[in-house]
Amino acid sequence: MGGSKKKSISQMEKQQKLQAQKKSGKQKKAPRRKTVEETIKGVDIPHVPIKDLSNDLQKMKAITPYSLAMKYNIKLSLAKGWLKQLDQKGTIQKIAGNSSLKIYKFKK
Repeated sequence: MGGSKKKSISQMEKQQKLQAQKKSGKQKKAPRRKTVEETIKGVDIPHVPIKDLSNDLQKMKAITPYSLAMKYNIKLSLAKGWLKQLDQKGTIQKIAGNSSLKIYKFKK
């Protein structure tokens, strides 16, 4: 009952062209696919002098990873790492937060 459906005119023309090329020996080259270069998303750490960073942190009432990431145009994970390091060094102090959000203040 089913059977194959009737091909459209354009499909029949394409099929005839392909058969003609095969008979004549000319093979149409397969089109090259454009390759997209994969870039590894590395961490771009902006060169920020320590004095500038400490001056900016002193001016902020509350220091959060989001505020630091927006100010220096860095990833949030990198900002969290910076704040963790500054906390370990004793430059800033954690005043509140939980596992998802931490709020710091500058130590004087």
